[in-house]
Amino acid sequence: MFTHSSITRRAAAASFAFVALLAAQPAMAGDSNGTIGISLDVSGACAVNGGTVTAGTLGELGTITFAPQPGIFGDIDATVVSTRTGGGAITILCSPGLTPAMAIGAGAHADSSVRRMAFGQNMVPYRLYSDANHSNEIMIGQPVALGTATTDAISLPIFARVNSGGKVLAAGAYTDTVQVTLTW
Repeated sequence: MFTHSSITRRAAAASFAFVALLAAQPAMAGDSNGTIGISLDVSGACAVNGGTVTAGTLGELGTITFAPQPGIFGDIDATVVSTRTGGGAITILCSPGLTPAMAIGAGAHADSSVRRMAFGQNMVPYRLYSDANHSNEIMIGQPVALGTATTDAISLPIFARVNSGGKVLAAGAYTDTVQVTLTW
């Protein structure tokens, strides 16, 4: 007959034997593989004077300041100075393959074909050019093709010329602001 203590001993022995059997089994190892998708959609964009634009406002790109003159003067030339870089050109860096173009508007005081600076009701015409020889005028609102973009920045120098036209101008600070539009 089995006593309680013998049953307990036999149960304990069986438990130890089972645990020993489990311990003797080799540990199961394995691996599983999966994937993670990673993506990025990049739209064409242009950076003007170091800023980035995908669409919207470019801000102030530069200034053209003519040297002070007496009331009557001949041809006076000036060049754009980039607001951000301080250089003598607007720089444009676009996604490779894009074909950017830049157009410059009439300004606040233009007549039908000529941009003008104003001091009150007094006007003085000026012209913008894309070359230092002043042979390629940037016409009002007409796009200037900048070629096909590569990984290098495109430089767009802007040259300006003003002339009093043989008239004596009223003394004062003549100003204008033109809108620049970049398309790609």
